[in-house]
Amino acid sequence: MKDPRLWIALVALMLATWLILPGVPGLFPARPPAVVEESIPEIPYVCRESGEVFRLRLTSEILEHPRTGRPTLVPAVYDARRKRWLPGPPAAVMHGAGQFGPQP
Repeated sequence: MKDPRLWIALVALMLATWLILPGVPGLFPARPPAVVEESIPEIPYVCRESGEVFRLRLTSEILEHPRTGRPTLVPAVYDARRKRWLPGPPAAVMHGAGQFGPQP
């Protein structure tokens, strides 16, 4: 164990293992692909104050209004009887339903 060649060989083996193993396919799980912005669906949002409807990417349950900057936009549902967009239920409920109505 006093021979330095043994220690050099062990360090070289560990270094080679550390460099080679990540490149072996199937040995480690692949990283999930990055989310592409185009893959995020657009849904209608309605302003709780003015009633304006915007079609924006689904990034949050409450978004800021583009003009006022206040967080007043919530996911919208279409009321066919009244023929207008209304603030919808929480996102967890809407996600299960999958109904967003016609295009605004």
